[in-house]
Amino acid sequence: MGEIDRRKFLRGAAVSGLLGTVGGSALVEGLTDSRASAADAPAPFTAAPGKTREVWIQADSFRRNLVPNGVDGMMGTTYTKDQTSYWALGFRAYSPNFGAPLPASDDIGANDGIPGPTLRLNVGDTVKVHFRNNDSHFKYAHSLHPHGVFYDPASDGAWLATDPKKPGTAVAFGDRYTYTWKVLRSSVGTWPYHDHSKPESIFHGTPPMPEASATLGMFGVIVVEDPKAPAADRENVVFLHDIYVPALSQQFNCVNGRAFIDNTPTFTARVGERVRWRVATLGDNFHVFHVHGHRWEYEGRYDDSLLLGPASTVTFDYIEDNPGDWLYHCHVAMHMMGGMIGRYKVIA
Repeated sequence: MGEIDRRKFLRGAAVSGLLGTVGGSALVEGLTDSRASAADAPAPFTAAPGKTREVWIQADSFRRNLVPNGVDGMMGTTYTKDQTSYWALGFRAYSPNFGAPLPASDDIGANDGIPGPTLRLNVGDTVKVHFRNNDSHFKYAHSLHPHGVFYDPASDGAWLATDPKKPGTAVAFGDRYTYTWKVLRSSVGTWPYHDHSKPESIFHGTPPMPEASATLGMFGVIVVEDPKAPAADRENVVFLHDIYVPALSQQFNCVNGRAFIDNTPTFTARVGERVRWRVATLGDNFHVFHVHGHRWEYEGRYDDSLLLGPASTVTFDYIEDNPGDWLYHCHVAMHMMGGMIGRYKVIA
């Protein structure tokens, strides 16, 4: 998500994890995994804790330009639209009964497909996820597989050749399926969700690859709240992922479906605000998430670079104390050079 002011959204809300306080000129704190719940979030994400809520999620295919401004702001390399565009897949949130796509908001994010909408849940919820496959370009079968929540095999969404008719694992183009999740105390945290359906070939003439549709963009983040931590003034949801298909001129290393500074999200904050970062990954690569000019307490130590493996997340807080125009990026050099970098602007 880009330059979104979350102070109104988060003010007075309860969030997960009990944070410790440390002294010094930079007040920084570690967080287990959490965020503020939203009393004013748009339907269908507003059910009170412990209630049954319904969510409508659609798989869509669409053209995606990874570098809309055509420039690698670090190296100065320029690109044409045809070098950075491809047919993508992604999840979008809809109003009840798939009436219309939900507008972008602080609650769900941009809802433009990559990443999918942020799903904000509460401990005790039962969640009915109504899924529709609208992949009109590829016409692949798709599914939705969650991390972190409780479900039975009929809501797993993971396809196997040995059980190809397992419900919900290969939802055909035009079809629907409803998954049921339960949100437990052990579900508190930041979790990925993604397509886990039939392997497909995204390179002409090559064998099908597992989670091909996730590579093309079908992933998002689940956030489960815990009311014991202080509210954040700003929350930055970051999804690190890599993409190469023959239509692209090279492999691109992306943040939230874009590559290179001023294409990837620009996040903002003010000195004195509590800033929360939620960082997730998917794919084959390890990443190292780094924020310039900042450090925070994480798992008993101070750090400014955190290692993430595939399908993992990190969540951390600090109290902002350092104004400036900063960078955030993956510290794997090839990934930073491939576009996994963005701006973080702090106002005094």
